[in-house]
Formats: sequence, structure tokens, C-alpha cells
Amino acid sequence: MVAGLYLSCMARGTLCAVTHQSSTSDPTARVARNAAAIAIATLLARGFQFGWAVLLAALIGAEQYGTWGTIGALLATAAALPEFGMGLVVLRDVARQPSDAPRYLTATLAVQPLLAIGTHAGLILLSLLLPYDTSFRLLLALAAFSLTVDVFGNIGYNQLLAAEQMVTTSAALIIHISLQITFAFAVLSSGGGLVGVYLATICAGVFRAVLHMVALRRIGVRARLPLDGQVVRRLFGEGWSIALSSFLAYAYQHVDKVLVFTFLGERAAGYLTAAFVIVSGVIELFSVTIFTALFPLMSRMAKESPIALRRAVDQFAFLTLVISLPIVIGIAALAGSLATIFFPSFGGTAGVLEVLIWHTALAMVSNAYAQMLLVEGRQRLLLGVRALGLAVNLVANLILLPLLNVIGVGVAIFVAHGAMLAVFMGARGMSRPEWQRLLGQAGRVLLAGALMCLIAFGLRGTQPILAGALSLIAYAAALIALRALDAAHWALIRQILGALPFLGKYLARLWQPISVP
Repeated sequence: MVAGLYLSCMARGTLCAVTHQSSTSDPTARVARNAAAIAIATLLARGFQFGWAVLLAALIGAEQYGTWGTIGALLATAAALPEFGMGLVVLRDVARQPSDAPRYLTATLAVQPLLAIGTHAGLILLSLLLPYDTSFRLLLALAAFSLTVDVFGNIGYNQLLAAEQMVTTSAALIIHISLQITFAFAVLSSGGGLVGVYLATICAGVFRAVLHMVALRRIGVRARLPLDGQVVRRLFGEGWSIALSSFLAYAYQHVDKVLVFTFLGERAAGYLTAAFVIVSGVIELFSVTIFTALFPLMSRMAKESPIALRRAVDQFAFLTLVISLPIVIGIAALAGSLATIFFPSFGGTAGVLEVLIWHTALAMVSNAYAQMLLVEGRQRLLLGVRALGLAVNLVANLILLPLLNVIGVGVAIFVAHGAMLAVFMGARGMSRPEWQRLLGQAGRVLLAGALMCLIAFGLRGTQPILAGALSLIAYAAALIALRALDAAHWALIRQILGALPFLGKYLARLWQPISVP
């Protein structure tokens, strides 16, 4: 949400020209409303999903939880193939030219379901080649039906986002997640097992697809024959590099679960899945969700004001570091308490979480620059970075898993994210003074984080709540004392507060910007 409000504030000044031509509403209010709608809906949906993941772990145990997590990892990675990058192409092109929506809807409905069926067949073949038992292969074959169902929901979702119907998509998201969890819990409670969970997921996906298609018809977007071959060629031509990049990104995120399941067994995979539920929730809420809401605006900025976009992304990446670092430190310090609360029967989760969480700050900062490359049309560079990350992650896992067991996953993914962020920053093309200023500011933030670490880890064994409160206060005080944020940052924070729904104007009046010489 902060990201959405941040770029909406930027739109007040130098970026005011970057608005949707067909919109007559104030762009700042519209972007803030859209970002708030998606952020609130995602907060609720992720909260429901997190609660369900915790409950599911208690209901099925560590071994089946490892199976569930590994199948989910395979499906998440394979989902990039039927999507084939077309969703982002549609989102970018239709946001710029809304009249093209019917042509793109027809093209995606014609080709993406066929890609999903092919991907389903590929997953079945892969399961036969890997050393898995028959029960796992049958579960994967059943679960993979959701790929075809989800294609139709995703097609409608991308069209609605391009039309900036964020409130509609947010409502549909809540309904879909609520139904999915309700169906799954009912079936699981009656003894349906993981088979019932996957059947419930498929049924909820069908309902989601219907909701999105009905919403499209209500705003006048309908498929229109004949099929436009030029649009199909554009989707494949523009989408293949995005698809490959997405595949590599998802493989990078989920390959560790497959490796742990294959080499260390179901129980170790269950511990990793439990830790991943917490880590991925943080990234989704504070990073992925925000960029989904901002993609149409950033796409137009890349076309009309690329220099302003890069400056905005630099500012946002830095503030992302400032915000994410205390979250990471707090979760690492309290990993034992969090694991005991949410996954009490998963004895190995705390140690995995304490190491795995550290890559989160790097991931969220990297996402800012990855999104910038995407909207600028530099997909091939993004593809190379993703390939590098996957290669480093694979090699590091193969080396560290035998030495550190499942904890090696956290070290491997941190090293891989560090390599990716270094390339992203190099691709930004900063001048030497810009680099010096950035490194100086980042160094001050890291010093404040080091102070927070000392307090949080020093007190966590006796007073975990007090440790969290005191360490956070020390972090904020150190940021101010070290002047990690300059006058522009404080002014921007005041603008962000002013753009908050409901309370923004009152907070802006109370806020007194800190003077920085």
C-alpha cells in the first residue's frame, strides 16, 4: 500500500501528465483508491490463506504438509507456461489503449487454455521421470486440473486490472479465497484428505472464472470474432521472454521445496513449507501486491516519462529497504516464538525460518527494479537475471543441503538474491555520485538495523515482546540520528501520509517534517 501511495504522490507533481486518457477523475485519488482496494483485499485474502495454511498443517501433519507444499511448488512453477507472459502484455497494452480489450480477450481465450492442457500433460510426464511414488503422481495429476481452470480466471483478472477495476477484482479475490477454504475444510473434515482439498480448489477456481467473466460483460468487454492473428502473434512475440522469465522466477522460488522433498524427505519439506508460508506472506503483502496495483500507472510512466519513473523507483526501493529491514529482523529474532504459535508440532520450522527470512529484504528491493525492467520492455535482461538467480540457487542448494540440511535452503536463496540484486543495480546505470549517495544512505540504514539486531536477539530469550518494542524504537531513533533519510524522504513520507484514505488529511496536518541540514 505504501508503494501505491508513494507513486500516487509523485503523480501530483512532475508525473501529473501520466494519467489514463479516458479517465476524468483525479489521478492521485484514483491510484490511491485502487492501491488501497487491492492492499486491503490482499491483506484479508492472505490472512485467510495464512490461517488456512496453519490449520491445514495441524490437520494433516508434517509429512502430508510436505507433499502439499511440493505439489504447490510444481504447480506454481508450471503456471508460468499457460500464462506465457500474456497477462502482463494484455495489462500493459489494454491500459494504454482500452478499445483493444475485446481483441486481446478473444486471443487469450483462444490460445491460453490449449497451453494449460499441454502443461498439464507435461507435469504428468515429469512426475513419471522423477523418483516419486504412485500416490504422489496421482495427486499431482488431479491438482494440475486447476491450471486449466485458473487460466480463465486469470484472463478476466488481467482485463479487469487493465480497466482499473481494482475494487471488483478485490471483491472477487475475497469471495474466491473464502469459498476455496470453506470447501476444502468441509471436505477435509469429512475425511476427504488431500484429494478433497484439490477438488475444492478446482471448484472454487471455476467460480472465480465465472465472477471475472460476468464482471467483464458488465463493463462492456466481450470476446469478438474473428480471431485477430496479429494480436496472437504479438502476444507470443512479446510474451515468450516474460514467460521464460516468470518460469525461472517461480522455479527459483520453489525449486528448494522440490529438492528438499526429493533428497531429504516429506517431513523436512513440511518444515520448509511451514517457514515458506510466513516468508512468502511477507513478500506478497509488502511487495507483489503493490506492484500489481501499480502496473498500469508504471506502464504509462515508462512510455511518457521514463526518467521520472527511474527516479521514483530508486526512491521506492530505498524506502522498501527502510521498511523491510525491521520486519526481517523482528521475524528472525522471534522465529522460535512464531513457529511455536503457528506450527507447534513442526519442530524444525523455527531454525529454517530464522535463516530463510533474511532474503526477504533483498527480494522486495529487487522486485522494484525487476518491475521497472518489465514496464520498460527490457524483458531479455530480466530473463538473464532470473536465469542467473536460478543457477546460483541450484548450485548453492546442491552444495549446502548435504552440509546444513534444510537450513541450507535459507543460505542458498540469500546468496542467489544478492547476486540478482547486484545485476539489477548495475543495469540501473547510475552515475558515480548517485552510487556514492545510495551506498551512504543504505549503509546508515544497515547500521540502524545492526543496532536493532543487538537488542532484538539479546532480549528475545527472556522478554520477546519487550525485545520487539525496544529494538524497533532503537531502529527508528538510529535512522534519525544517522540522518539515513534526507529532507526529500521526509517530505515524501508526509505526502504518503496525506494520501492515506480517511485519516490522511489529519495525519498530514499533524506531521512535522524533520529538518535535515
